[in-house]
Amino acid sequence: MTIATDRATALGATTNDVGQAGLIFNDAVRLSEGGLWAEPADSSNQLNYASMYEADISALKADITLAMTDGATVNGTAVTPSNPNTLSEILGQLNDLAAAAPQAVGNSAAAIAAQGIIHTEQQQILSEIANDTNLQHALAANGVSNPGTGATDQGFQSLPAQAADDSAAIATAKAGASLSDIGTVFNAATNLAAGGLNSHNLAEFNADMKAVAAGLQNFINNGGLAEIQANSAAEHALALSEGISDSAAQALTGVHLQTVLNQVELQINDFDATYATNPNVAARATNDNLLDIIDIVQTDPALAASAGNPTATAANFTAGTFVPSHDGGLANQAGYLQGTITHFQDNQAQTDFWSAFIAGANNLNNALTAEANGTAHLDNAGLNALIQQVQGYEQLGASFDGAQGGIFGARFDNELLGGTLKADTNTALQALHDVLNNGGTVSATDAAQLIAAGDGYVGDAQDVSGNNNPNGGGTYVGTATTVAGATTTQIADANTPTSGNVDGNDQPTDHPVKGLTNNGFGVTDPHAGAGAGSPVSAGSGSTTDQAAHSTSMLSGAIAGDIASLVQALEGGQTSAISAAVATLTAAISGNSGSTAVSSNAGSSQGGNESILTADAGNAAGFSDQFSHVSHHLQFEHMWH
Repeated sequence: MTIATDRATALGATTNDVGQAGLIFNDAVRLSEGGLWAEPADSSNQLNYASMYEADISALKADITLAMTDGATVNGTAVTPSNPNTLSEILGQLNDLAAAAPQAVGNSAAAIAAQGIIHTEQQQILSEIANDTNLQHALAANGVSNPGTGATDQGFQSLPAQAADDSAAIATAKAGASLSDIGTVFNAATNLAAGGLNSHNLAEFNADMKAVAAGLQNFINNGGLAEIQANSAAEHALALSEGISDSAAQALTGVHLQTVLNQVELQINDFDATYATNPNVAARATNDNLLDIIDIVQTDPALAASAGNPTATAANFTAGTFVPSHDGGLANQAGYLQGTITHFQDNQAQTDFWSAFIAGANNLNNALTAEANGTAHLDNAGLNALIQQVQGYEQLGASFDGAQGGIFGARFDNELLGGTLKADTNTALQALHDVLNNGGTVSATDAAQLIAAGDGYVGDAQDVSGNNNPNGGGTYVGTATTVAGATTTQIADANTPTSGNVDGNDQPTDHPVKGLTNNGFGVTDPHAGAGAGSPVSAGSGSTTDQAAHSTSMLSGAIAGDIASLVQALEGGQTSAISAAVATLTAAISGNSGSTAVSSNAGSSQGGNESILTADAGNAAGFSDQFSHVSHHLQFEHMWH
């Protein structure tokens, strides 16, 4: 038989193939990373992990029972276990898992006890396999490439072996001399989290993650990152995969490492504490966060090599045979079966957000790349406007995600709050401020950072939107530069802002996002498009009554001055109000009425796009529009 890597086939029929059973076991262990969750059950097409885990264990019991009665096989070849009791012992441990799983969600005493059983029995099953020579050899010889992680998994894949969090390992990791040493403690933390985190083991886990964070910061500060970036073969391999220059790949590796640090800090400062108040969300968030950190390291050749991936060699980079590994620091956990993780089903506000996030990413990338390549020469005003756009784009992601909370936040916090969006933004801002301070001169370092940040924005937007289904059908278009064009069915509200601080329904807010407090609007507030400006039909992309809240009929100066005045009035700032009134008066006196801010005003897409969706691929037009765009954006956000 051929071992199935998809969930439907693997669980669909009972088999005596231990290799097939082993991939189901891998799926169960990965589901248990950080803990099982059950509420809200199957929210937004997100199947809860508790029910999926129980289904895995039930299928495993049937497969092992058949292997005991009909004789075990691995990939269709008969195998006699070295120990005649191995399969019966595994069946007994599976029975323990089946009994514990329904009790393992939450932070009650019963749940904590059940989580301990899951952790222990899973480890014991792996020990049974490792100590049975015949089964272990047969399984190792029939590994399969996991489509989700890119690593080769054998049935009953062992947890990363390079793992330690004793006092010596913690001290070595904190020193930050080696990414491999840091990764050793990270491995220990992820191994500890298999089964769940709770009051019995969370302190140890948290201490491990703090050691990892300290080590990463010291590693960056003390030149470790520079040593990684000097691995020319690895960086060239990354450059080829991303379609960028070697120097930009070096900068991108820096973004990746900073992203890892950001996500470790998010784990420490947010998810760990959430186990006490909302263990369902904490478990889902931790699972996604830890596994994503591993993916970041293992798919960056330079980071993987530094962490100890044995396939990350110059010869493998040249031959194209580098793959993620279960060995070394920050090593891969066993992969899911295909179909275990389902696409998130977005509502309309979420559809609008991802569409804006995609359009903003692509246009920011175009702008940053144009500045890096010299095809656009922004003056100080243009550079400051671009800086505001970069800041606003990060704020867009963080604000929307923070207002959503729940399973949406658990799945996307690490991309939108403390991960790559933050790292990309910091990299872009560092380069842009350097260009500004140097009188507009773009150094080679600045250019590499700008390209890396733009590449990161696009990669992040395509990655997260690729895991979602738009409301009403279709798919997201990861290359889109307009909101309306970011779904194949053009069902997103074209007036959705592409930068700035908005709540969970695309409405403007000045409330802080961290720490993750719902600002009073969130998903309970009616969708911003429910009144004027709501879509005419699901597929049209056009809107009604757009003139009631569009600035495209005003000159850029007046639109910006009105925005400044409204903001000053809202803030009650007397001096700011006086200044805004004076500026607006002067603008009205000298206005010709002929300058439109939006490049697609009056179009079927709504005519209310920001510079991030205003023909950013045209470098010349892009530069011209930057002279008056920043206030216009603020005005748009007040209405949406």
